[in-house]
Amino acid sequence: MTPLHRYRVAIALILLAFVGTGLVYSQLPDLMPMQWGLDGRVNSYFPKWWAAWIVPVVAAVATAAMMNLFNAKRSSTLIVNAFAAFMLFSCGVIWYSAMHPSESPLAYLFAGLGVFLIVIGNIAGKLTWNYFVGIRTPWTLDDPKVWERTHRAAGPVFVVGGLAMFGAGIAHAPAAMLLALLLATCLYPTLYSYRVWRRG
Repeated sequence: MTPLHRYRVAIALILLAFVGTGLVYSQLPDLMPMQWGLDGRVNSYFPKWWAAWIVPVVAAVATAAMMNLFNAKRSSTLIVNAFAAFMLFSCGVIWYSAMHPSESPLAYLFAGLGVFLIVIGNIAGKLTWNYFVGIRTPWTLDDPKVWERTHRAAGPVFVVGGLAMFGAGIAHAPAAMLLALLLATCLYPTLYSYRVWRRG
């Protein structure tokens, strides 16, 4: 199976991001909000020609890189597809926030990130030792056994953290709470990998 066939879903999602951006481009303001503070207020605006296309371009470059770097495993395909889906969702959030500048998109982005973490959590335990994707701490990269134990422990944490982030995002929880949930979800596997490495 060729990479183009294996990652056809991800490629279709990235193409949708470009097509969607082209369709809504004329409706977007000349200056689009691209940075928000924790209070939900816009901190800076960028020209439409740059702000509208930056996410699809970054998504295409990152997806192409992952397609070439990852091995031909089902878990790799799921990761690439999930990433492409999240980037398409991010494009939609950017379009919406540009047309509704008074609304902060952080809650929507964190809700989407929560879904992404749920997907990653369900396959984390199946990720084999590599240098490209996964919980890449000095301790997991130093010992494949630490890698395996860390990813098996991180899977349920990512699922629970993702569910919490999704719920908090849907409920439009304060940005500080969303960031705290993300930090806690990511910090636990890091500390766990160090603990396992020290014991080993």
